[in-house]
Amino acid sequence: MQWGQIKSLFILCFLVLNVFLVFQLIDRQEEELSFIPEPSREEELEFNIEGLDDLSEEQYEAPLVYAQSYEYNEVASNELSNLPNQQSVVINDTTLFSRFEEPVSMPSSEDSEFRELFNQMIYNGADYSFWKQFDQANLYVFVQEIEHPIFYNPNALLFVQTNDNGEIVQYIQTQLIESEEDDESLDAQNLIQQYDAVYRLYHNTNTLESGDEITDVHLGYHNLVSLQTGEQLLNPTWHIEVNEQIDHFINAIEGHDYPQNEDFVSDNMNEFINFLTRSNGDHTIFYQLEDEDEEDELIEEMYQDWLTVQENLTEVE
Repeated sequence: MQWGQIKSLFILCFLVLNVFLVFQLIDRQEEELSFIPEPSREEELEFNIEGLDDLSEEQYEAPLVYAQSYEYNEVASNELSNLPNQQSVVINDTTLFSRFEEPVSMPSSEDSEFRELFNQMIYNGADYSFWKQFDQANLYVFVQEIEHPIFYNPNALLFVQTNDNGEIVQYIQTQLIESEEDDESLDAQNLIQQYDAVYRLYHNTNTLESGDEITDVHLGYHNLVSLQTGEQLLNPTWHIEVNEQIDHFINAIEGHDYPQNEDFVSDNMNEFINFLTRSNGDHTIFYQLEDEDEEDELIEEMYQDWLTVQENLTEVE
């Protein structure tokens, strides 16, 4: 055999050997990669979402609450007749409209200052906590508390309108009162922890995005079901604030989410305004008016100002 042929044979053998070694190397890399564990769902959450270190590890308890609308004309007529510096009308027994004769200075955004003022000027006003402010509409929204804030409930609201000087002009109030119920469901319930609520929000709803920050989590109530008796069953609920501006709500017992209601304020404002156009019903009672001739004037003033708020609110939303 000639030397050239032997040389070619060696080259071919080395080429085959190199190809074989390359395939062996690739197989080994794939085998090694197959042993790299996938990140757990907890690790995925902690990698993508900020603010988890600030969540409380406390084990909370809270009961379900039976509640019904407060009927002002039946139980609070004396108190409404003595509210300072205002004229009021209660429509359908459950919705209070009140207008100050002289505008009242609005406190700063500290919740304790709101409560102090409202305790003096608004019936059961200290039971409400600040929720949102709509500057362009001159509107402050407060929600009633029964131990904790009650979210997205038209029967537990306080709408406060200010003028351009930041003074309170008038307000609309609805409120709930706890019902007397002898039921095991009223016992304190063990609640899922704050971390678990965020975990379920992230993995079950797809509403959180990578880089989002959990800026606040606190406990409140959300209407679970409305009963035929007119009562509501309120369920403990985690309010999860994201990026200081987006609100999410997770059932604190079962862990499912409640849908967001971005039109809640506007829809309820519209309903309240409609009440004023139907203010001549049997369940409409005026307070602190000197004569009946003032009734139509008061309703008209309230209607026009709240209509302006609604128009500005619609532009904002």
